[in-house]
Amino acid sequence: MTTIHASASATVVLPQNEKYLRDAFGSPIRDGACVVDPDQEVGYVQLEFGTRRGPDSAYWDGWFSVTPTRSAHPLSGKVLNGPRVQVVGSRR
Repeated sequence: MTTIHASASATVVLPQNEKYLRDAFGSPIRDGACVVDPDQEVGYVQLEFGTRRGPDSAYWDGWFSVTPTRSAHPLSGKVLNGPRVQVVGSRR
């Protein structure tokens, strides 16, 4: 089982959701990772743990937000899925 770190605590990703957390080249997507989107814009992954829109939810459909900064609100960014982004840097 993959463990993704969200803020200071560890949050477990449901096994059925792990397949969505890979980019176009197979690199793992983590909360806060720096990515390049299909428009060649750099942004930061926002995984919404603790909600129905996060990979810890049985209702998650694989979509996540990419925001211009790590501290931006997830609803203000682009909505993407793993194969549409390329990881260029990790949060840690």
